[in-house]
Parts: sequence; C-alpha cells; structure tokens
Amino acid sequence: MARAARADFETRRGIAEKLKCSVEEVSGAVEKALAEREASFKLAKTRGERLAELEAETILRETPLGAQGVRVVARVMEGVEASFVLMLAPAIAAHEGTVVLMARRECGHVLFGQHPAVGKDMNVLLKTVMAEVGGKGGGTKDFARGGLQEPKSAARAIELARAKLGL
Repeated sequence: MARAARADFETRRGIAEKLKCSVEEVSGAVEKALAEREASFKLAKTRGERLAELEAETILRETPLGAQGVRVVARVMEGVEASFVLMLAPAIAAHEGTVVLMARRECGHVLFGQHPAVGKDMNVLLKTVMAEVGGKGGGTKDFARGGLQEPKSAARAIELARAKLGL
C-alpha cells in the first residue's frame, strides 16, 4: 500500500514539474490545460472551416460552368491534410449548381457531393465507381464518401466519376 502511494506521489510530482505548479495544484492545472486545449481545438476547427470556405470560393471562380450550367470540380488532392479535404468538399458542394468529385491521393479517401438543386445521386455514383475501381463507401443523395482499396487509383476514380456523371 505504501509503495502504491509513493508511486502515485511520484507521478503527481512529475506532472507538477511538467505543468510548473505545486503537487497540490496538479488537478487544477490539468483542468486548465484541458480547457485551453479544447478552446484551441475549437478555434483551429473554426479557422479550418473558414479557410475551406475561402478556398472553395477560389476554386469555384476558377472552374467554368459546364454545358448544362453545372460546375463540376473534379480534383485529386495531394499534400493536403485529410481533415481539410473533409471540410473543403462540402464547402464546394454547398454552392448552387455545383458538383464536387474529390479524392486524396495519400490515403484514397473519395468524396462526392452536390448542391441539392443539381439532382444527381452521389451515393449511387460512389457505389458505381467503387465497384469498378475497388473500394467501398456510402452516403446520401447529396454527399457520399468512401475509401479506395488502392490509393494510387484516385485519379482513375475521379475520371470515371466525371464520365459517369454526364455533366
């Protein structure tokens, strides 16, 4: 029992040193650190979402309207964090008359989305592409996501999706 108590004290002392506080203040300091971490995480997420919105606007300005009045943003992303791609694709799809077909080369994540007014079915499109390229996924009529068995087939998946979309 004394050995366990001593080990607990040594652990608390080590934590206190790292937090630069006394042993008695460890609990409060840990709570404060966790609260700061949570606030920092929320701020980073908000900034990421805003950056994704701005990037989406830039991409949409650079993407011409198709023959049927729909912008099709078809991209294979490389060197971009997965969390950012997960924010960017919906930010693009939120714009009227827009379809986004996006894949991340490093991991093989695939995201297909549309503004509801476009009227296609992204879930069916994703399942059709995955059946041909290899992978799985699902979602809703307006937004679906999946993963390729082979990430190197990302470009092929996007090209195939674009062709099957017929826009």
